[in-house]
Amino acid sequence: MSDSRRARNLRVKRSSLIALPAACFAAAVLFQGACSDPCCLIDGNPVTLISPGGMTSQGLRALWSDDRSVPHPTSATYPTLAIDTGAALTLFARRADERAQMVLRSFDVLDATPNSAGNFPTRAQFQNIEGLPVPLPPQGPSLILGGTFLTNFSVSIDFVRPALTLWARQGATDGVLNQAGFAVLHFDLLGGAELSAQSRPDFLGLTGPVEVPPTRVILRACGGSKPLDVDAAEPELCCKRGDELVNASGVNLALSVNTGIGPLVLSESAWNRFVASQDVAPLAPVAGDDLVIPGLLAPIKGVQWAEISRLAIVDTETDAANNPGACVELRRARRLMWVENHRDQAACAQLCDTDPRNNRLSQNAASFLEISRTIPVAIIPDATDYLQALRAEVRPEGPEVDGLLGADVLGETSVELDFRSHPSRSIWSCAPGSASSCTASPRCLRLENAGNEHACFGLSSRALPAKCAASGCGVP
Repeated sequence: MSDSRRARNLRVKRSSLIALPAACFAAAVLFQGACSDPCCLIDGNPVTLISPGGMTSQGLRALWSDDRSVPHPTSATYPTLAIDTGAALTLFARRADERAQMVLRSFDVLDATPNSAGNFPTRAQFQNIEGLPVPLPPQGPSLILGGTFLTNFSVSIDFVRPALTLWARQGATDGVLNQAGFAVLHFDLLGGAELSAQSRPDFLGLTGPVEVPPTRVILRACGGSKPLDVDAAEPELCCKRGDELVNASGVNLALSVNTGIGPLVLSESAWNRFVASQDVAPLAPVAGDDLVIPGLLAPIKGVQWAEISRLAIVDTETDAANNPGACVELRRARRLMWVENHRDQAACAQLCDTDPRNNRLSQNAASFLEISRTIPVAIIPDATDYLQALRAEVRPEGPEVDGLLGADVLGETSVELDFRSHPSRSIWSCAPGSASSCTASPRCLRLENAGNEHACFGLSSRALPAKCAASGCGVP
C-alpha cells in the first residue's frame, strides 16, 4: 500500500465540505455550533498548487480571486498567494485607502489545474479572514496565508504534486502512524510578538497594538551527517559512554519551516560550523541570486550560494536536560536500525545506545526524515534583519535559529502539519520511487524484556535474542 493511500486510510473520515464558523474561528473552534455565518467552506479535494516549474526558489504558490478579480480561463489573469508557515500573520497587499490596521477580507482559493471546460475550480471560500494590509512587491504574491490562519488546521502538503489540503480534525495516534511507517516529529509553536500595527476596533471602538500569537515551527536538524550502512556485516562501534558524541557527524541546526520560500537558508555562522564538521571541505560559496521572502518589500541581497549533500530533521527522544542534539540521535537511530536488521544474528544495542540507568535496555530510536541528495543552500549574513527578528521572536523559549527550511528541499516528501494535536506534530512520508534520496524513519520503542516483541523499520515483529552475540567491543 502506498504512503498516500495509507495516510487516507488512517485519517478520520471527513465530509466533503467543511464549514468553519466565523465568530468561533479566532478561538479555533472549527465546527458549527452556537456560532453562525461560516467563515470557511473547504472542498475536500486537495488544492493543486502552481506547478513546480513555476515555484523554483519561491516556495508554495496558489491561485486566488475575490470580488476585484477578473475571472478568465488562464492562470495568468489570477493573482497568486503564498502558503507560508514562516509568515506569522496573513498579509494582504495594501490598498490606497488603507493603513497599518488589521482588516477582514474574503477570497477564494482556486485549483491551479483547469477542468475540462478550461476553468479553474474553486476549492475553498474564506469569509472575513483577518489579516494585515502591507506593501507587497507587485511582482510577487498579493496575499500571504500565514501562521495565524494555518495553525487553526491540520495542513497537508504534498510537495511532489504540489498540493494542499486543510483538515479540521485530528488524525491517527502516534503509535498507529509509527506502525504504518510515517516519521512523526513533534514541535511546540514558538515566537509571538506585539506589533506597532493596530488591531481592529472592539465592541467599544477601541484599538491597540496587534498581538501575534506563537506560530513558528522550529525543527531540529542535522546537516552533512555521514551515511551509515544498516546492512553492513559489522556494526559501527560504540563501546563506551561518550562514543555516541564522537561518532556523531554533521552539524546540529535549528531550522524554521518556511514553505513560502524554496531553498535551504543558513546563516554564515551555521555554514561555517557545517564546513568545520566535514572531513572534506565543500566547494566554496559563490555569489548568486537574491533571496526572495514573501512579505519583505525587497529581497535579501549579498546572498552566497553553496551545496550540502545530506540533511535530516530529527525528533527529540531524550529529555531536554540530556538532549544530545539531532546528529547524535540520528546516528543512534541508524545504529539501532542496524541491530534490528541483524536480530537474526542475535545483535543487540551497544553500550552507548543503552539506557544509562540499565545497560540491558536499549534507548528508543528517534523518528527522522533524511534527504540524501545535493541540496542548494543560500547563505545569508547573521546580521540580516529578517534573521535577527526571527531569532529575537523565538527567544528565550526556543533555540538560536540557524536558518530556514524551504519547500524545494522537501520535494520528495509529503507532510501533515498537525496543529490540532497537543503537542503539535509533523507527519512525514517519502514519495514512491524516492528511496535513494529520501528516508522517513518512524520511532522504534525499545523492548523492556525478553517476553515483548516489536516491529520496527518495516521489519517483521520479533523479540529480544536469547543472548546477545559478542560485539566488536569485546563484551556481550
